[in-house]
Amino acid sequence: MENNIDIDKKIDELIAELTLEEKIKLCSGASMWTTEEIKRLNIPAIVMSDGPHGLRYVVEINEFGATSNKKTTCFPTASALASSWNKELLYQVGETLAEEAKSLGVNIILGPGVNIKRSPLGGRNFEYFSEDPILTADLASCFVKGVQDQGVGTSLKHYVCNNQEYKRFSVNVEVAERALREIYLLAFERVVKEAEPWTVMAAYNRVNGTPATQNDYLLNQILRAEWGYQGLVISDWGAIHDRAAALKSGLDLEMPGPSRVNKEKIQMQLDKKELKEEILNQSVKRVLKTVFKSSPERITVDYDQHDKIAQTAAEESVVLLKNENKLLPLDFNNMSSITVIGEMAVNPRYQGNGSSKVTPYILADGLSEIKNSIPPAVELNYASGYNNDQNLESQIDEAIKKAVKSDYVIIFAGIPEKFESEGFDRKNINLPERQNKLIKAVAEVNKNLIVVLNNGSAVNISDWIDKVPAVLEGWLPGQAGAKAIVNVIKGKVNPSGKLAETFPLSLAHNPSYLNFPGVNEEVNYAEGIYVGYRYYEKKKIEPQFPFGHGLSYTEFEYTNLILDKEVWAEDEVEVEFDLKNVGKLAGKEVIQLYVSQNNPYYDRPEKELKKFKKVSLKPGESETIKFKLSYRDFAYFNPELKDWVVEEDEYKIIIASSVQDIRLSAAIKIKSKEIAHILSTDDPVLDWLAEPLGKKVLAEILSAEQMDYLENEENTYITERPLYRLDFLSDELVSQQEIEKIVLNYNMLRGDYYSNK
Repeated sequence: MENNIDIDKKIDELIAELTLEEKIKLCSGASMWTTEEIKRLNIPAIVMSDGPHGLRYVVEINEFGATSNKKTTCFPTASALASSWNKELLYQVGETLAEEAKSLGVNIILGPGVNIKRSPLGGRNFEYFSEDPILTADLASCFVKGVQDQGVGTSLKHYVCNNQEYKRFSVNVEVAERALREIYLLAFERVVKEAEPWTVMAAYNRVNGTPATQNDYLLNQILRAEWGYQGLVISDWGAIHDRAAALKSGLDLEMPGPSRVNKEKIQMQLDKKELKEEILNQSVKRVLKTVFKSSPERITVDYDQHDKIAQTAAEESVVLLKNENKLLPLDFNNMSSITVIGEMAVNPRYQGNGSSKVTPYILADGLSEIKNSIPPAVELNYASGYNNDQNLESQIDEAIKKAVKSDYVIIFAGIPEKFESEGFDRKNINLPERQNKLIKAVAEVNKNLIVVLNNGSAVNISDWIDKVPAVLEGWLPGQAGAKAIVNVIKGKVNPSGKLAETFPLSLAHNPSYLNFPGVNEEVNYAEGIYVGYRYYEKKKIEPQFPFGHGLSYTEFEYTNLILDKEVWAEDEVEVEFDLKNVGKLAGKEVIQLYVSQNNPYYDRPEKELKKFKKVSLKPGESETIKFKLSYRDFAYFNPELKDWVVEEDEYKIIIASSVQDIRLSAAIKIKSKEIAHILSTDDPVLDWLAEPLGKKVLAEILSAEQMDYLENEENTYITERPLYRLDFLSDELVSQQEIEKIVLNYNMLRGDYYSNK
C-alpha cells in the first residue's frame, strides 16, 4: 500500500499530464455506475452500486427501464438496524457488505443514508436510521468504518434536508440555522469527523433557496472548512442544476454520466475565465485520491455465512412492543394447535422499494419457519386473512373459523410495498383497513393472539392495541427476517430491539403535521429543533410507544449512579452505574443516557440522547457501565454567535431504558466560560439578570440598593421592561448615559472573550 505522500506525488504528476478535456471528464460519470477511465495514464474507473442494506448490483437494464440484478444478501433496512442500537452489529453488517462489493468489483457503496425522520410519512424512511441525530450518527459511523476497513468506500447521503419524497427534485427547504445544525447536519458532522466516508452525496433539494448541489455554505464553508472534510463530494443521480456553479461550490463529481452538455458548460466557463482551472484541479485531485484508495482485489463470498449475519442483524432489531401476561415466548411443545394468518406470512415484506431494492440470495417466510419449528403433533392452520390487492370478506371469515379452534394465533401484518417506497410519501400512518378489521375480528375469538408488524416507519395501531396481548415490530428485516421473528416468538432469541423513532397515537400529533410536505415547492421546517421525541416530551403529548421503547423476556435493574464531579468546568464528566439482569433469562439491554438543562436561557428540549450502549447479561450477572460526557454533550447551537455554546446552569444526567422509562438521574453544575447571548437595550432587564455577565455589568454600574430592587420578585413590573426603559429604580434615576455604558461594557467583555476563543 502506497503511503499518502507517494499518492499525493503521483496525483500531482498525473494532473500535470492530464489534458483539460480529460480533467473535465474525470469530474463527470462515464455511465450510470462508473466514472471515466483514462487508459493512456492507467487511471481506472470507480465502480459504484446502490447498497445501504444490500448490493443492488445491476446486471442489465432492458428497453423498458427494468433492471436485472445480481443476487446478493439482503440485510435489514436502516430503520430496522437502528432498532438494534448495536454499534458492533452495524460494523459487522458494513464489513459483510464490503466483502460482497469486493466480490463484484464494486469500489463504492452508495450509503448509508443519515437523513432525519422528520415525519413518519417520509416514503424513504425505511432507508434512514432515526429521528435522533446522535443515534443516527453513531450507528452510521460504525457502518462506514466496517465497509471502509475492507478497502471499499461509502457515500454518506443525502446532504442535507432530504426528508421527503414529494417534489424531492426541486423542493426548497426553509430551515432555521439552529435546527439545521442541531438536527439535520449533526449526523453528517459526526460521521464525517469520526468515520471519514470516502464520499458525501449532495441531495436533490434546495436548502434556504439554494440547491444542495451548488450550496457554497453547506459544501465549502461547513463541510470542508468547518468540519475539515477531505473526501469526494458527488451529486445524487441527476441532481445538478448548474454544473459550473456546483464545481465552484465544492461538488466534485456529477453522476451519472456521460453528460456532454455539462462538460461543455465547464469548458465554456473555463474559456471565459469565469471558472478557475485551480478549482477544477482540486476536484480532479479528490477524484484521483478516491480512485487510488480503491482495492482491486476480488474475493469469493460465503453467502450462507452472510445469511446467518443477516439473521443475527434481524434478531437484534425486533422490538417487543407489548407482552401482556407474558404471552411470549410461546412453547411450541406445549400446544396442540396454532393458526398463522396473513398474506405477509407467505409473501414477506422484508425490504423497501426503489433504488435500494435487492434481489436476495435466499428468502425465508414466516409460515415455513413456524412449520419447521413445531412438533409434528401440533396442528398448523393457515389463512390468508387479507390480500394486498383485494378486499374479500370471505378471507376474514375463513381466518376466524381457523382461529377460534386454535390454541394460539399469529397474524403477520404491515404496510404493503405499494404504500411505502422511494418516489412518494405515505398518505397516513395507518395499516390497511382490511388488516385492522381482520385483527379486531380475530382478537374477539382468540385471546392468545400475537401480531407481527412489517413496515419501514411508524404505524398507528391504536385501533386494536388494547385487544391484542402481544405485538412484535419486525420492521423490514431482510432476507432472514422471518427466521429471526420466529426465533423471538419461540424464545430462542430474547428480544432486545428498541424503537429508534416515536410511534404517535395520531399523525396529527407529529410536529411536522402542518408543514408536511409543503406547498408550491416550499416546505417550512417550522417545528425547528422539536423533531420526534424532543417535541412529544416538550409538549407533554403521550405517544403510542415512546422513543427507545422495547420489552424483554427478562428484567434489568439499574443502581449506584456516580458522577466523578459535582461541578464541571472544562474536563470530561465520567458517569458510571451498575446494571444487573434480575430475571431468569439471558438478555440484552439498551442503556440510554439523556442530558437535561434545568433553567436554560435559550429554549432547550426536555432531554436529549447523548450516549447509548447495548449490554448482554446472563441471569444474575451485573456489569458496571461507564460513559464520558464532553463539552458538546451539554451544548446547543447559538445562531447569534454561530457557535456551539454551553450555558452556566445545573444539568441532569438521566439513565433510562426509554425516553420515558427513567431509571437513574443525578445533577451536575456547569461552570461555563461561555458568554452566550447578545443583549441590547431592547432586551428585558430580566434577560440581563439571567445572563451571568449581564448581571455582573449591571452590578458594576448600579448601586447595591438598585440591584436588590431589581432582584426582588415583587418588582417584575420593572424588570419585564426593556433596559432602555430603566429610567428609575427605588426613587433613584438611572440615566441614559449609564444605560449605554451597561451595554458598552457588556459588549466589550463579550468581544474580548470571543476574539480569544
